[in-house]
Amino acid sequence: MLEWLTKRDGNAGYETMDLRVPLVPTGCGGFLAGTRVASNLGWRAIEALDVGDQVLTFDHGMQPITEMHRDSLVWTGGAVAPLRAPVFVPSDALHNRAPVWMMPDQGVLIESDLIENLFDDPFAIVPACTLVGYRGIERVTPGQKMNVVMPRFAEDQAIYLEAGTLGYSPAKRDLITYGVEAQDTLYRVLSTEDARSLVVDLIAQDDAFTAEIPFTPSPDGSNPFGMHT
Repeated sequence: MLEWLTKRDGNAGYETMDLRVPLVPTGCGGFLAGTRVASNLGWRAIEALDVGDQVLTFDHGMQPITEMHRDSLVWTGGAVAPLRAPVFVPSDALHNRAPVWMMPDQGVLIESDLIENLFDDPFAIVPACTLVGYRGIERVTPGQKMNVVMPRFAEDQAIYLEAGTLGYSPAKRDLITYGVEAQDTLYRVLSTEDARSLVVDLIAQDDAFTAEIPFTPSPDGSNPFGMHT
């Protein structure tokens, strides 16, 4: 659907993305323990929250948690399965003040005028794994044990993580209602192919913007943008 966005000479964005690791669509997802979430208790580590606590959402203000899914993934050494390697989002990559770690199938709400051009809505959900290569986002080798947490709500929500990143928390659906409810979801969830095409274009936008910024030394002679001249 978004392939036209990447039909440009060179398409250099792909060079920053590891195509050897398979992509996964937005699924159950989850955030690694230690990730802070905006709640009625302030900024709290996600594992410290429980059913009944309220979390700040993008569209519906404070919403109570109806379920908490917790899982522990143990890595015993050797090569980690690429599909399970968590995604590391460095500070400021997605408006986050602190780094965020999430599972590769975790949905992330992003905003772009490219999305708006297609759907008249600037927001869409993409799987975290498709963001690899964008603003320093990468897969990381996990420690021996990863504690993964996902709060769920009565309806689909996007929740605030580390002050700016918006993580997607889909409501629980059964096999009978999934097809009907999925069509009525508030959020547009992109496929892995569409999401990757979009991210490649965002990388190209960043590169073009950086190239257009003239180098202007700060008063003390340092480079305020950290760019080579």
